Amino acid sequence: MTLEPDSDPSHEERPWNINIHYDGLLDSLVSSDAHDVLDVGCGDGFLAARLARRIARVTALDVDEPVLQRAEARFPDVPVRWMNGDVAIVDLPEHSFDAVVSNATLHHLGDTRAALRRLSALVRPGGTLALVTFVKPSAREAPYWFATWVSTAVVKRLRGSWRHTAPVSWPPPETLQQLRNNTHAALPDAQVRRLLYNRILITWRASPSS
Repeated sequence: MTLEPDSDPSHEERPWNINIHYDGLLDSLVSSDAHDVLDVGCGDGFLAARLARRIARVTALDVDEPVLQRAEARFPDVPVRWMNGDVAIVDLPEHSFDAVVSNATLHHLGDTRAALRRLSALVRPGGTLALVTFVKPSAREAPYWFATWVSTAVVKRLRGSWRHTAPVSWPPPETLQQLRNNTHAALPDAQVRRLLYNRILITWRASPSS
């Protein structure tokens, strides 16, 4: 289990919760030479706004129009393309992004294998897919769940937890083993690893063009 600090001194006044905490991890996985990045399920817009500080073209997509409008209002001066739509059917060309990222959205998308295939198809050759998601507790993973419940309770007690405005879907549909199975069925080269605060990281790199 790994704890990745969210060190962002220019935004010390912003709200904090565990999703926002892991925006820093996703940001770090986007290459410094990326030019086009897609944030799927952008919610309140914190990750998209963070990426836009160093990425030339950031597209922030969310199926919930009121949430998207609140994100745009929160970051009126940030050069992000805010886009309302369902990633499964929205008109986005394949292989058009250097990176596709998503925080706490995969469990909203239904069929994990279909969702991962769709997201990976949007990544350019050599690009990155990086997702932070949730899984359903299971007896098989009891030590992990005990550790994550304790750590989550402690950090929320110390830092508080800002309530996001996006809809909540709970519990997640898959256990960790089910998520691993579906991820590797869709993307055999993907990596799946546990994070500390009840989160799972999925990363995948598209094969470079010949």
